Amino acid sequence: MRVGKIFLWLLLLPAMNLAAASSFSALAGMGYLSDFAGGSTTSFPSSARIQQGVNDLGWFDNVDTSMFMDINFGLTERRVVQDPVTGAYLDGSEMTKSMYYYSSFYSGISYIFRNSLIYNHRTDRNLLTLDAGINVRFEQAFDSFSNIRSGKTFLEGYLPEGEKYWDAQSRNYIALPDINGSAYLLANSISFSAAFDNMYQEKNKIYREGISGNASITLAPWFLANKLPKFFDTKVDYYKLAADVTYAKVIYNKEDWKRWNRLSLVIEDRLYAQLLLGDAVPKLADTISFPGLGYTNLPFVIQNQFKFYVYGPNFLSDNTIPYGYLFIDLGLASGRPSNSNSNVEWENFLYMEIGVNLHFELLGALHVFGEVSYTLSNIVNYGNFFDWNIGAYFSI
Repeated sequence: MRVGKIFLWLLLLPAMNLAAASSFSALAGMGYLSDFAGGSTTSFPSSARIQQGVNDLGWFDNVDTSMFMDINFGLTERRVVQDPVTGAYLDGSEMTKSMYYYSSFYSGISYIFRNSLIYNHRTDRNLLTLDAGINVRFEQAFDSFSNIRSGKTFLEGYLPEGEKYWDAQSRNYIALPDINGSAYLLANSISFSAAFDNMYQEKNKIYREGISGNASITLAPWFLANKLPKFFDTKVDYYKLAADVTYAKVIYNKEDWKRWNRLSLVIEDRLYAQLLLGDAVPKLADTISFPGLGYTNLPFVIQNQFKFYVYGPNFLSDNTIPYGYLFIDLGLASGRPSNSNSNVEWENFLYMEIGVNLHFELLGALHVFGEVSYTLSNIVNYGNFFDWNIGAYFSI
């Protein structure tokens, strides 16, 4: 009886301070496909992220404690760059075949406990944030829209004549754990992260100045219900360490009598690093993309992005503004490809991308952009190439 009372008290403890807490619900972000259905001039809205929860629970003095639910769902398209059977990287003309794409509907939910520490009066935000989360992700893959449109079949070259991939329930593709068998995926993980934010945001969010960073660890071993052969044919088993740091500096700023921006010059540098290991690494785990290739699926990736921004002038409103930036990106990926046989060779990918991006922001919501770049790399079948993209998207 006493044990039951203690358990009930523990259940009610989080609710004891809810009277002082405030609930919130927000659209935290949207995602876009820049090449939806094989096109190269569109930015198709394809995903959404919603947050709902309560903040300022008042559990600890001088600490903003929040609990919230993060929901994301949508559609993504991915390129296959590894031999499905061995895991080795495709070479020659194989990698550029349009059939080596697949699409996936996904939905995910995370339950996150967050402590925000050390309020920063300069930025009007908390300086340090600590997160702990439980994450669940479900995916259902199918043939890409570009393949459907052109009448091609995904991975048709790897199947016996007359057999279609999506009917091949018993095929064992080592390099593609997320679409093996019936092409369902269930990925459960726990994560811990720390974020440092000393970035001052200009009042209309036109530019920012300061330093921010984030470090995280994600644990998704097979025994977290990530191997359920009776329900799913896939297996998930990976561990990930990731970190990034951003520095921004306003080197020139001129405003008019209304405090509207006339001209601002800003430099920004961002450094990413990722260590990704495991026996069955799904595509969703790799979050650093290389130009042309997409995600490398190599264990160690580091990337640096330098940008020189030119903002202004404002017109019509204080959040309607043209701007652009010159950028130089450098990247290194190294290691034996994830989900590959032991005899597959170690890979080292290097690239440098130089380009310019022009933007027009209307009322802080509609963004129209155009970008052109040139990439130098040692990646098989890509090497050096020009690239361009135009489109539009909404972001608040």
